[in-house]
Amino acid sequence: MSAPCGRRFDESMLSGYLDAALTQRERQLVTLHLETCAACRAELAEMAAVRGAAQSTAFALPADDQWGELPHTAGSRALRLGGWTLVVVWLAVVLATGLVELLHAPVPMWERVAIAGAVAGFALLLLSVLLDRLEEMRHDRYRRVQK
Repeated sequence: MSAPCGRRFDESMLSGYLDAALTQRERQLVTLHLETCAACRAELAEMAAVRGAAQSTAFALPADDQWGELPHTAGSRALRLGGWTLVVVWLAVVLATGLVELLHAPVPMWERVAIAGAVAGFALLLLSVLLDRLEEMRHDRYRRVQK
């Protein structure tokens, strides 16, 4: 790439120069160019200013009670458990209904086996992930750590 000033490298080289992430050859190339090019020196200074501003930016941390993701009250926990229970029951009913419909549908046996196998495989994968997550939750020593 060639810039209006005639440099033979792109802006990423200037960024790498600023971050001290260039090879010796690349660093020498940029250093020699910067000695004679005021436009690139100005661009490098602007990059350094943006970098400095980004590094000095302070972020307001939320209050400690805003960090938790778990429900805070017994009623909230009961509603969440009830919601998940309804979702699981709904999913089981939908899958069972779909399986019954598939068995009574006028389609070739190989299609039935293919569809049932794909759904069963997907369900087993999801179940294995769920079991792994539940097992991890039991042994997670940081489970109650907030923030």
